[in-house]
Amino acid sequence: MAIPKSILNGLVSGVVGETSHSGPIRATSAVLSSRDETKNLFGLAYTYRDFNVESVRVGGNGPFAGIMINPKAYRIGELYARNGTTGEFLTMGEVNVVLETGISRINAPIIFDTDGKLHAKETPATGDRVIGFVSRHLESAESPHLCAIRLTEIPYPTAAKGE
Repeated sequence: MAIPKSILNGLVSGVVGETSHSGPIRATSAVLSSRDETKNLFGLAYTYRDFNVESVRVGGNGPFAGIMINPKAYRIGELYARNGTTGEFLTMGEVNVVLETGISRINAPIIFDTDGKLHAKETPATGDRVIGFVSRHLESAESPHLCAIRLTEIPYPTAAKGE
């Protein structure tokens, strides 16, 4: 490895999928089993696919399994984690993620869509599943949607279903 001859001129606020702060964390291991393995990315929401083998898929509409974490612990040749490999999924703690859409307000509720992408909302809508809250917004020119979210395993409220 060569000696670096230049410095990074932008602020790097965090690595997507890495825990952002020391403190209590709770994570579980599960086998990746998404329809399209190229979508198996860190910092996205995953749901359980098969309870018998504890497999998970990115997004989906099953029970929430967690946010895939620890990208530095994997040796992968692609830009994604392969199906059939074991991943770690955070259900309690603070993690750096990218918000697909949303507001940059501390304590804004975080929901995920069927593709596993995260969104911050002012108030949850009917059918939204709140999994956590914005802990810190780490906006920079290089990563305007980067933030740290807090998951605490509290059964968060969802919006009332329409009649």
